[in-house]
Parts: sequence; C-alpha cells; structure tokens
Amino acid sequence: MVQGITGRQGQIETRWMLESGVHVSAGVTPGRAGAQVHGVPVYDSVAEARSCHGNRVSMIYAPPPAAAQAALEAVEAGVELVVMSAERVPVHGLVRVIAAAQSRGARVVGPNSQGIVVPGVSRVGCPGGTDPDRRFRPGSVAVVSRSGGMASEISMLLRSWHLGTSVQLHIGGAPLVGTTLTEASEIVQADEATDVIVVFGEPSGEQELDLARAIEDGRVRVPVVALVAGRFADTMPSSLPFGHAPRAGVGGNASVVDKIRALEDAGAAVVSSLAELRTALQGLGLKAE
Repeated sequence: MVQGITGRQGQIETRWMLESGVHVSAGVTPGRAGAQVHGVPVYDSVAEARSCHGNRVSMIYAPPPAAAQAALEAVEAGVELVVMSAERVPVHGLVRVIAAAQSRGARVVGPNSQGIVVPGVSRVGCPGGTDPDRRFRPGSVAVVSRSGGMASEISMLLRSWHLGTSVQLHIGGAPLVGTTLTEASEIVQADEATDVIVVFGEPSGEQELDLARAIEDGRVRVPVVALVAGRFADTMPSSLPFGHAPRAGVGGNASVVDKIRALEDAGAAVVSSLAELRTALQGLGLKAE
C-alpha cells in the first residue's frame, strides 16, 4: 500500500512502482476514501485497506509532521515492512514508531529513505526514477547506504562494471533510523544471491562502529567493502552539521577516522574512492557477468 498516495510525490512514485511491476493494491489518505490513483483504490485508514487487501508492506509519503503517526498506524495495523520517505521527522514520534515496530516484529526503514530495490524483481520507493532497468541489473553485490544518491550511484557503477546488485537498501540519513547499517547488512546477507556487501557510511553517529562489531562477532558473515565519506569533517567543529544528520547529539560522535579504523580492524575492506571500490571487488574474486 501507499500512504499519502494522493499527494504529488505519492502519485508520481506510485506510478513508477506500478510501471516497474510492483503490485500496489491500495492507497491511504484520510478523507479521500473512494478515490483512485492510477487505478489504485484509496481508503481512509490502513486498517480498512488491510481488511480488503491484506497488505504486508507500506510506502509512506506523508509529510514530516504526519509521517510518524502514519508509520505508527501501519505498524499497529499489522504491516510488516514500513518504508518512510519524509525527511526531518520529529524524533519523539520516530522513537514511538521504532518501539512499536520492535514490540510487534515489524521492520521500519527510514525516515529519509528512497526505498529498497531488488533488481529484476521489484522496488519499494523511487530508486532508479522513471527507468530503473537502465540503472540496475541483477547480480551478487548488495548495497547498503546511508545516502540515497550514493546508493544508486554505486549500483549504476556495478552495472557499468558488468557486475550487478542483489539488493539495494537505503536506510536514510537521519540521526535516528528504524534500520541501522548493521541490521540492513544482516538483512541483505540473507538473500541467497548476495556474495558481497558494499556499505556507504557518513559522518555523524556510530553506526559504522556497530557494524564493525557485528563483523567481528560473526553476525555479518559475508565480505564487506566499506566507503565512509567525509574525512575532512573531522577537522570541523562537531556543532557543524554534515549532510542530513548532525554530528553531535543523537547517536554519538565518532570521527570518520575512528570508523575507518574500526572497520579495517574488523576485517572489512575499506576504500577511499569509487575507483578503489572496483579494485576491492575484483580482489574478492568478483568477475564481470
């Protein structure tokens, strides 16, 4: 289902998902029951939509002030996977959503997530825009990223190198997210097509340190190639933001150098450029397909 389907972004990306083969069976916008968007029926609530269609996944395009409540509604109605597009979602609402999802065994991706792509199968969200088949090809490299732009850039490069993507998962660049780098890596390694995980990290928070610990203790078992951007930010006051997330406050304040060192010590192959990424993948035995 698509929550916020009657808004501009919801309408555009619903069409993209439909054209890429995703079965969107229902939309939800309070007060718009009975309408249709690209042939998809609209309901007033998630509960009403699920009672008719049994939806397990929801892509949410509600605006920031309403996004957390929309996600909470989906989780409480039994939706198993909730992807949140909005940026700058109030943290106190997001905390409630994550707690509710954990108590019900649901998965929240985002906020500030472009979505998830399984090339050759389907996508939830907007990665690839109007023509995802020109940007992605099926393959054995999973891409997990805090940056939506860099996630798709890496997948497009994999295609140009005659490799391919098994799963692309953009977790979002917010200070607090429903699915962390570590959790996303554990998810994509479960796909039988995944042989390697490429991780794109950023300044702010300590998710990369958590990922290093997961590699060390064996929770992340497949080889990891990591690129952590923004080393120059270590020379700047932590009060200055970089990208979407502040570098001080929520989630700790590890330096980029600390993250790189931890990942290297854990056994990940850490690269400093996209050119090095190709070399690292070749070093792991991946060959053009």
